[in-house]
Amino acid sequence: MKLSTAILADKLKSKFGLQNKKALSDKLHLEQVLFYDGSDEMQPDKIYIYSQKPGAGEMLVVPEQAVLFCIGKVPTRNTENDGQVFQVIDETSPFVLFNEIQRIFDYYDRWEKRLQELTQQADTIQELLDESFRIFLNPIVVSSADYFVIGYSSVIDTREELSSLVDLDSVIQSSDEYRNGRRILNQRKKRGAYYLPEYITGARTLRVNLFENDQFIYQVMMVESLSRFKSYDGALLEYLSAYIQMALTRLIDSRVEIGHRLDRILSDILSNPGRVNRSAEKWFSEFGWLATHRYFCISLKVNSLDWANMTVRFICKHMESMMGKNGSCAFQYKNNIAIFVNLTLLETGTEEVLEKMVNFLKDTFLKAGVSNEFTGFHEIDAYYRQAVAALDVGCRRKPYRWIYRFDEVALDYVLERSSAELPVRLVCSDKILKLQAYDEEHHTDYYHTLKTYVESQLNAVQTAKKLFIHRSTFLYRMEKIEELVKLDLNDYDALLYVMMTFRILEQEEQT
Repeated sequence: MKLSTAILADKLKSKFGLQNKKALSDKLHLEQVLFYDGSDEMQPDKIYIYSQKPGAGEMLVVPEQAVLFCIGKVPTRNTENDGQVFQVIDETSPFVLFNEIQRIFDYYDRWEKRLQELTQQADTIQELLDESFRIFLNPIVVSSADYFVIGYSSVIDTREELSSLVDLDSVIQSSDEYRNGRRILNQRKKRGAYYLPEYITGARTLRVNLFENDQFIYQVMMVESLSRFKSYDGALLEYLSAYIQMALTRLIDSRVEIGHRLDRILSDILSNPGRVNRSAEKWFSEFGWLATHRYFCISLKVNSLDWANMTVRFICKHMESMMGKNGSCAFQYKNNIAIFVNLTLLETGTEEVLEKMVNFLKDTFLKAGVSNEFTGFHEIDAYYRQAVAALDVGCRRKPYRWIYRFDEVALDYVLERSSAELPVRLVCSDKILKLQAYDEEHHTDYYHTLKTYVESQLNAVQTAKKLFIHRSTFLYRMEKIEELVKLDLNDYDALLYVMMTFRILEQEEQT
């Protein structure tokens, strides 16, 4: 790995007395340390060690981008275009200095080799970040363009004072302050490492933006929480960020087990309803998914996320990991995320799966629609539509909830569909509408009385209690209702129509 003059000076200062006249550079360009004997010209990007020979008095010229360590008084040219010269002011052996510089190279070479291995082999970026902690001595957080945390240094989990770095509420609060600033658009366009002041996240941060086709997709953030930043940390963080981006790209492209191939099969079925044929069972069986297994489907509402970045893919990956990768498949479909869960392979029930999801949904402000359980593959697309319908109706009817099961909103769904072609009031029982109009004109309470009676399952005593009236008063009202609208509540169809009418009118009042 290449080093910078700033790294060299910082690592050597505890063992050698050094003097230099030029500003230190953070650029990683130095690639080799050599002894200089004066016979050849020095080359750029090399580090030379020169020990003054008795009687030698010629002036040395150090080319730009080269570094010279002088042991003893050595005359050197000092112009703007000359390289960096360090004067070793202590008496030391050039061999000791050489070995120490080589140890610095070895230290960073081991880091580079490990980054290369993990980029190609690791299942997450966790090890990349943990391996780099010894280099920076500060925690690192990697997030998507919309601040969804993709990975972070394990040290954060061991230090309570660092927990806010990955706590969603804290991240959102700081990101909102950051987003509302005038500089946000310029910050997202920045190339290379840059600093943000302490007031943004509670501590000074060093950041590197990652791009794909000039689109801002990730951010690597190091927080000055455990150790003071070094001047060269920015260059090293840029170096690490290149490996992080390669690892993330590989992880996304390598989802070839249950996931990438299975999600294509499921996505194709959803895009082509009725296309499932006899080959479907064979396709699914290759992944251990059988027609006799129990399944259900989830639709996640993620319209608030930035689809231009890759957050959705990481949510899919996280959901699969949380539920059990061999028993679930999550993928982007249109404007939502579709998740199919094999309860048989997971050896669990729907309730247990949903319990695992709820905290994640709350933390990420996502909503989920849930289908009924099913077996077989011939109605997969219908069960997905069931989950979408549960999500759509549930979000409108009960926006304060996180999970909507279809069987809990099915009646509302049926009633909405029933009034899709006709105006709502034309679908309702004319007798109930007549009763409602009579109340408005005569200031009576027959509509509410009948509604309470139906809700009390035609129990006169319970209805009177709920209305806080005497039973005889209730019976009198029912006689008047019978005179006005001639209802036969002993007829099942008539009773069902009345119940649906009350529910439709109730929904209309809420909208």
